[in-house]
Amino acid sequence: MQRLTIIRSSISGLRWAFLFMMLAVCAGSAGADEAVYIGEAKDEKGTLVYTEHHLVSYVDGKMIGSVTEYRAPDGELFATMRSDYSRSVAMPTYVFENLKRNYREGLRWQDGTYVIFHQDGNEPEKTSKIVSDSRVFSCQGWHYYLINNLSLLEKDNITLNLVLPSELRPFPFVVKKLASDESRVSAELSLKHWLFRHFAPKLRLQYDKQKRRLVEFQGVSNILNQAGERQEVTIRYKY
Repeated sequence: MQRLTIIRSSISGLRWAFLFMMLAVCAGSAGADEAVYIGEAKDEKGTLVYTEHHLVSYVDGKMIGSVTEYRAPDGELFATMRSDYSRSVAMPTYVFENLKRNYREGLRWQDGTYVIFHQDGNEPEKTSKIVSDSRVFSCQGWHYYLINNLSLLEKDNITLNLVLPSELRPFPFVVKKLASDESRVSAELSLKHWLFRHFAPKLRLQYDKQKRRLVEFQGVSNILNQAGERQEVTIRYKY
């Protein structure tokens, strides 16, 4: 029973962390100084529950940073994410803040190493160093890797090690193709561990091959509904 309790607790933490790095994905245009786009998140009934406002900055065609604002349907700002890609596009340092929950998490570069952190309310900040950053992706880094390598989705399943700040370590995820035609490719992302994969939610992504953009996301959101419960959302992006 004790082992089962630990597993359930870990799964719960994974669900809190799962979408933090997924909802802030972006696909800017090379050569632009700034790229702006919006994601509209709707629930199972098709009702708008929040929007994502993305601003991506470039210098000489190289992505250097991004800011994402999460707003309620009435325009109220309730969460932000700020990412810095100057050190690495695959491993951007970033801070996500949920203003309503008084929660923050992210990745920072400190004393020559990457440090994962999260802090809930007034509790002490929890941190952990990444021992090896080989084949590890943080925040939107995994998304840019797929954007630049969409052909990999046509082959065997891909395994990516993604940083989950609430768990203070990277976890292996499997990305597998669901469907593909000349213009679009869709994929599913899930935890590699067989037990976690059975319980944890799956994320479905649809990409535009020609424009190399994410056009749709489906999965469980980290943003609670009005009743304070989990919600399934579909996010469609407008560029």
